[in-house]
Amino acid sequence: ADDLLNDYINNFCNHCLPYSNLKATLDLLVSNGYKLGIITNGKYPFQLNNIKALYIEQYMDVILVSDKENTKKPNPLIFERAAKKLEVDLSECLFVGDNFKNDYEASRLAGMHSIYRLNNENELHNETNQIKNLYELTDIILNQNCKKTMF
Repeated sequence: ADDLLNDYINNFCNHCLPYSNLKATLDLLVSNGYKLGIITNGKYPFQLNNIKALYIEQYMDVILVSDKENTKKPNPLIFERAAKKLEVDLSECLFVGDNFKNDYEASRLAGMHSIYRLNNENELHNETNQIKNLYELTDIILNQNCKKTMF
């Protein structure tokens, strides 16, 4: 069991796959002056190694891993901490996440604008701002005069 766990911890990052259009979306956000961040629940440095493996670390102005922060989503403290590090108000942030409770609801309750990234075709939450593909953010960003901070 220990060997399997160590293999997972050390090699999972070699098999990470990004969402479709991740880098194109990040390039668009950066070119439009957005501050970007990641708030992720999980172990440190495991989660950071996954982010590095996706080659997206350089896009981020802040990365918060719950294990290192000693708090995790849905606790509003982690959202507040991220906004503070970027020197912005929570109301100036747009949070995009793929977990309905820990990402969408928690960030909205913390005071951020929230978008839920659907995980499968059969999942619907009618009360949410939702997208199926990250590139759908381009319409939201370019057409709705959104704030310039995104998680």
